[in-house]
Amino acid sequence: MHGINTAGLSLGRGALICGAGPIGLIALAAARASGAHPVVITDLEPRRLAFAKEFLPSCKTYQINTSLDAAGNAKAIRALFGDDEYFAPSTVLECTGVESSVCTAAYTARRGGTVMVIGVGKSIMNNLPFMHISLAEINLKFINRYRDTWPAGIACLDGKVLDLRKLITHTFTLEEAVDALQLCSNTSKGSIKVQIVDDTDIDLATLQI
Repeated sequence: MHGINTAGLSLGRGALICGAGPIGLIALAAARASGAHPVVITDLEPRRLAFAKEFLPSCKTYQINTSLDAAGNAKAIRALFGDDEYFAPSTVLECTGVESSVCTAAYTARRGGTVMVIGVGKSIMNNLPFMHISLAEINLKFINRYRDTWPAGIACLDGKVLDLRKLITHTFTLEEAVDALQLCSNTSKGSIKVQIVDDTDIDLATLQI
């Protein structure tokens, strides 16, 4: 939500979401609720893209082609929005933090557009397309993604502006925590948000410390 506000997402203008993990899917829902259209979401994993389409049927999906470079993938993504520069997305919400994805985001955004990096990646990125970002006047922004969002997020859930219950794809008990971690470490297994629930009541007075 902080990313949506800081990016200045516009009503009725296209937006790209890079990454269909939990953060990307929340960004997808928030972008659509904010009036963005059309909305495209990308990922390497086809099962996550299928989930995104089920989660928000109006979105378009694009599976990143590992045989193409960032500019090549950006060209294919842009084609989903329209035929010329005007229809290219003015807002890109980059939710992976992966350097190659940030590069693709920069090439995809329209001239003068904003790339909002929400995902957390490596501490140093060495290969961002500086000249393209400069000449196209791309506004590259970074955020501390949780700042001042909890009250607004709770209000969106309470008012059913956002319904994120579908994101919880698997639930485990506390005793099954290892299985839960193994599942969510492999995105090809189809998990989105893995929840660990401890329903056991403990009498603190009986604990030996």
